[in-house]
Amino acid sequence: MSIDSFRPITREGLAISNLFWVVLALSAVVLLVVLVPLVYSIVRFRGRPGDPDPPQVAGNRTIEIIWTGGAFALVLVLFAGAVMTMQTVSAASSPAVRVRVIGHQWWWEYQYPDLGITTANELHLPSGQSSELDITSVDVIHSFWVPQLGWKQDGNPGQTHTMWVHVDQSGTIEGACAEYCGVEHAWMRIRVMAQPPDQFQAWVHQQQQPPASPSTDLERHGQQLFETNTCISCHTIQGTAAQGQVGPDLTHLGSRSIIAGGVLDNTPDNLQRWVQHADDLKRGALMPNFNTLSDQQAQAISAYLESLQ
Repeated sequence: MSIDSFRPITREGLAISNLFWVVLALSAVVLLVVLVPLVYSIVRFRGRPGDPDPPQVAGNRTIEIIWTGGAFALVLVLFAGAVMTMQTVSAASSPAVRVRVIGHQWWWEYQYPDLGITTANELHLPSGQSSELDITSVDVIHSFWVPQLGWKQDGNPGQTHTMWVHVDQSGTIEGACAEYCGVEHAWMRIRVMAQPPDQFQAWVHQQQQPPASPSTDLERHGQQLFETNTCISCHTIQGTAAQGQVGPDLTHLGSRSIIAGGVLDNTPDNLQRWVQHADDLKRGALMPNFNTLSDQQAQAISAYLESLQ
């Protein structure tokens, strides 16, 4: 992750970043105010053999007043900055989009309740507009952290924590779960797709459409295999018999750039590998290895799922 990956692109993140640099600068000033006189005194007034005892000074009221007043003023400045930053970060607004972010071992589910969309692994947000992220978990504590959003928020089972973000520029930004949540914690990646409002609306329109019907014999065979195996017990594909709630919603899987919580890029070959060897690629994943499927059968299932645009 490059240094630029930590440059905030949200108003909230910028407020936190500005506060950090102010605190760092003031801390450096305090360090110099203490350290420079201390070093000077040690060098200039150090004791030498045969020196008499130095005069004993009971105190200096002027210095004490300056030191106490300066420290009090510094605390007031830091307190005011913290309060202003908190107000910016937690300022509720009328969001253009509301997303329910749900942590699973080890992938992220994104529900857009006002839009009727459920997806996984990729979070789409409109740039230049406010978004509300309601973060929770279904199993253990996870932590939603995208450095360029500015800060992290825990997802606790049975609780919902809200983040308001106003992404100021478009692009793809990366993040990860920041709370150790099990053996594959490192492969619980986050990809945020910040899009101009017109592109975001085009994505919404696409996601609201029913999945495309298989158009080739291979895809139709893949659909048959998918629906006659235990795949439908865990996954949902809108408009089909697959209505499982355990794994990711696959309705528009073919439109996503990553699979398996970020372990693999979404390509037909990688998807075939995942179907046959999920537990080998991501130890502890709830999805078992379907290594009883032949390569031809796994290829057919992959072709069907990739057709779901």
